[in-house]
Amino acid sequence: MAELQKIKDLFENLEFELLIERFIVQNAESNITFKINGETVFADLRKEVRPNHVPIFLNRRDNPLLVAADYITPKSKETLKSNGVNYIDSYGNAYLNLEHLKIYIEKNNAKPVYNVYSEVFTRAGGQILFQLLQNPELINANQEYLADISCVSLGSVSKTIKGLQKEGFAVKWNKEKKYQLVKREELLEKWIALANEKILPAHKIGNYRFTTAEHYRIKDLGPRLESCWGGEYGAKLITNYLNPEKYSFFTSREKPDLMKLFKMVPDAEGNIIAYKSFWKPESIKLIHSYGETAVNPLLIYAELIYSGNERNLETAKIIFDEYIKPNL
Repeated sequence: MAELQKIKDLFENLEFELLIERFIVQNAESNITFKINGETVFADLRKEVRPNHVPIFLNRRDNPLLVAADYITPKSKETLKSNGVNYIDSYGNAYLNLEHLKIYIEKNNAKPVYNVYSEVFTRAGGQILFQLLQNPELINANQEYLADISCVSLGSVSKTIKGLQKEGFAVKWNKEKKYQLVKREELLEKWIALANEKILPAHKIGNYRFTTAEHYRIKDLGPRLESCWGGEYGAKLITNYLNPEKYSFFTSREKPDLMKLFKMVPDAEGNIIAYKSFWKPESIKLIHSYGETAVNPLLIYAELIYSGNERNLETAKIIFDEYIKPNL
């Protein structure tokens, strides 16, 4: 009943006269079912909704589905609406396309829900998690080594490991007091938002374009594996399923090398976003395809999921099933 009251509170913000009644549907996937003005609605109630959550709703059998949350990011709302998924947030923003009820309100005044301080979900913590989600055994590695390959301070590693244990993502599992990383799917979900909202912006070099189309074939396969593709082009390299429109380029080389070696020129509207690698070269598994290099699939997956683009979401599922799910 508390969940239904929360739904009613959200609809009260719309200032419409609506009749919301409790109505139970057996075997529904959604956690709340009710009637609104006589129409049955299946609802999923959340604290917040970010782009990486959207695929969950697109795969639901329940129809019509309502995503209800305190906060829904603008990109998430856009993707939900384009896929015909109803939503409502605590700020009075709503999209309902029911048989007998049509509402669309966009006030653009929603603010993110900030969680209590976490020692894990920081930029430095996210860089460490990038290593741990690829290789969970690294949680028991020498902390100086983990700091080195994650490009963070030794203190950040200590805080993150303690935070993982405190927040229930790591447990001691044998007499040697070694840690085991648990709840990895939840950790991955949180890391996707962290990667896109904190890590990538902090390491962005700038927007670029190539001087000619031929330069899209980057070959920097030296012993240190200093440069690689992420995002849509990285996805194309490892799945051959996506025709990229935007490009993510990761490198540990210096900024002048972008122009000198790779023939990239700065362009505020350029479709290549260059990032400084936030890992030590050779510390992560890269994938080679046709002489080019893609960054670890974990990062490509995070970029695609967060984009909200339907074609990207399809490709992300392929990458998840083949490269990520076996490690969770």
